Amino acid sequence: VSLLQGFFLKLSSSLDGPVERLKQLNSPEAVRITDYYSSQLVAFVRNVLEIVPVSVFAIMVQMSDIIERRLQRLPLKVQGDKLIAYAQLGERYKLAMMAHEISIFADGILEMENTVIGGAQVNPRKLLDEGLRKELVSHVSELLNNLLQFDFSASSETVASMIKHQATTMRSLTSLSGRLEGFQVALECVEDYVCMHGLKMWHEELSRIMNYNVEQEVNKYLLKKVLDADSKFQSDIVLIPRFPRTQNEPSCINFMGRIVSMLVKITDAQYTTYSIEKSGWFMSDGSEVCGLKTVALIRRAIGVYGLTGVDRLLCYRILHELHRFVKFFRTNVSKQGVLLEQLRDELFPEWKTPKNAVAIYASGSKKTEMLMLPMLTCFRRVGQAQLLRRMIRFELQRCARVDAKMLLHTVSTLNASLLSAQYPLEGGPEAMKNTCDMSVAVGIGDPLGTIFMKTDPLEGLPVLMLFFVITYIPKLSYNPTFGSLSKVKEGYPIDGWPIIAGISTLLKQFHPSYAKSFLAYVGQFLRVSVQTYATRRQGKNEDATRLAADLKNSIVLLEQFCDISGLSSSAIYEHVPQYVMEMCTDLP
Repeated sequence: VSLLQGFFLKLSSSLDGPVERLKQLNSPEAVRITDYYSSQLVAFVRNVLEIVPVSVFAIMVQMSDIIERRLQRLPLKVQGDKLIAYAQLGERYKLAMMAHEISIFADGILEMENTVIGGAQVNPRKLLDEGLRKELVSHVSELLNNLLQFDFSASSETVASMIKHQATTMRSLTSLSGRLEGFQVALECVEDYVCMHGLKMWHEELSRIMNYNVEQEVNKYLLKKVLDADSKFQSDIVLIPRFPRTQNEPSCINFMGRIVSMLVKITDAQYTTYSIEKSGWFMSDGSEVCGLKTVALIRRAIGVYGLTGVDRLLCYRILHELHRFVKFFRTNVSKQGVLLEQLRDELFPEWKTPKNAVAIYASGSKKTEMLMLPMLTCFRRVGQAQLLRRMIRFELQRCARVDAKMLLHTVSTLNASLLSAQYPLEGGPEAMKNTCDMSVAVGIGDPLGTIFMKTDPLEGLPVLMLFFVITYIPKLSYNPTFGSLSKVKEGYPIDGWPIIAGISTLLKQFHPSYAKSFLAYVGQFLRVSVQTYATRRQGKNEDATRLAADLKNSIVLLEQFCDISGLSSSAIYEHVPQYVMEMCTDLP
């Protein structure tokens, strides 16, 4: 390789004559022509020397395969008689020979001196670094694209197929995490032989790959798309490849979208039940399909950068659903404005039990029946995404406490100081954005308290949400195994915690008075239900048992709503006396 330096100098001297003639003619285009042909020669030199990083990385791929599949993990304590088994001298000799071959390739470039070609200076070390980054980005991108493909066909979505797909997904993620870990260890092994910072290169390029793919996946939610030419993560020299969409997931642009789609499908409310105490989604037989172990496996596969990217995509998904709900409310619900105003007047004041309350609730539920299904879809999707974000944030914080404890405490202290500071942060919005991104990366903050959008007030929303609760409470029942409200009928797309999280997220986008009004209306409904239950029980009515179950479910929903929204129990007791709630929980 070092013999090529003379050839490159000869190429450079071929430009000297024409350039000198242009300068003698005082041509105004001399500088531009020199720069153009110099860049062409530099590109030619880069293409010629590209064989070195390609060969180096081919050897590194073999090293990563040995590290991943053949070398045994060395435990903390090893018995003396088993040291020979862990030594694996044959494999380690192969690794040493491969490292020696890499050093021979690298020496050829590192011995070359800086060369001026035309008007551009060529640094051999920089060319080697760029070549290795290019190969690294190409291999890792191809690996992510090939392994993160999930087969969830709509025609075969049953409980058995969901369990099968979930097991296949976990195997793909495990394989990906092992392959990427092998690449990272191989880079660290050879960084001294090629005079580069291997771990730094790994994190920089992996971060760029993840952020670029997230940016492209977000484009489907944006009116103004971010093209490759405008992307700050794309590079002309170290190009991040783009792959065609898969047949199984045509709506997803790349592997980041497929990961989010996979999480959404395996946690579908039609097949699963979420338990906040167990932090996961479970099938009806009690088997876990998505929990903290799943999120930890995803973090090992795509890293902290990928996990924060999944969180960002879920945020855009939530924002999209909230915009759709607001549009639905303004186009469809606003036509029922007179009805909502009439129902609000009949239920006013909320602290008082209205006359003919049962008839008002029955009439209102029937008249708003056509509006309930779109609301159920919105709340289910928003709540599902919020609960996924909650698990992701917990995993990021757990990882930061183990691997970056000092960074976690520093960001927490900075966040607390900014909240109590009288003056804004120095550096403007960009510094604030970097602080927020760092806070997300270490898992600080409550996802359920996020404000996603700013919108005008929606008149009649609390009343409409009351009738949503009245409509769907009979379709839920309290499951003590999971500590949540679960579907009564198998296969119906409803689940307690996602619905509650969706309602809480929607109310967070408006003034706190909306949440207070919602609590007041539901509290009024509970008092009416208690009176109705007492009357029907005295008359030995058969509906008393069903009414008691709905009453207990409503109390559970109200308590869990306050819990997930960060409200105290006193917010409930303002509308329903504590002794009444305690009596209702003991109903048969």
